[in-house]
Amino acid sequence: MEVLITNEQNAVNINTDFVKEIAIEIMSFIGLPDNSQLSMVFCDDEAIKELNSQYRNKNEPTDVLSFPIELENFIPEIRMLGDIVISTKTAIKQAKEYNHSTETEIVILLIHGLLHLNGYDHIKEDEREIMQSKEKETFKHICGINKFSNIYNNSTEPLIERASESV
Repeated sequence: MEVLITNEQNAVNINTDFVKEIAIEIMSFIGLPDNSQLSMVFCDDEAIKELNSQYRNKNEPTDVLSFPIELENFIPEIRMLGDIVISTKTAIKQAKEYNHSTETEIVILLIHGLLHLNGYDHIKEDEREIMQSKEKETFKHICGINKFSNIYNNSTEPLIERASESV
């Protein structure tokens, strides 16, 4: 598994090696093949607002966007999942609002984005329930791994439910 990270913001000091480890663990846990490749971009609210406006017709910043790779771009040797774009400014605001660390918020957004790239959605109620359940399960798994245990600092219930409803 490969994770490519681009950092286009300066609000948060991103430990790219740590983020890559977490992303790979999430990818493995949700059953993605070993030849999977993910691209991540950390940006500011202005950049994500532009993307949100262009691709979702919503002229406002958001926390995370997922852009899956279309099947016609599929390379057999590599399963290119797509791109996840996370606004660190929004992550900081949401972390303060929900009284947890920015690191915790970024992990929640990463899980949410990866599930979208793996076909999960939350438009319909039944889809939302399935996605929320998978988010909770994945977050608990990540927090149960010793080297990632410091991410967990609150109950997963409000964190995950809020994350599922935010996009």
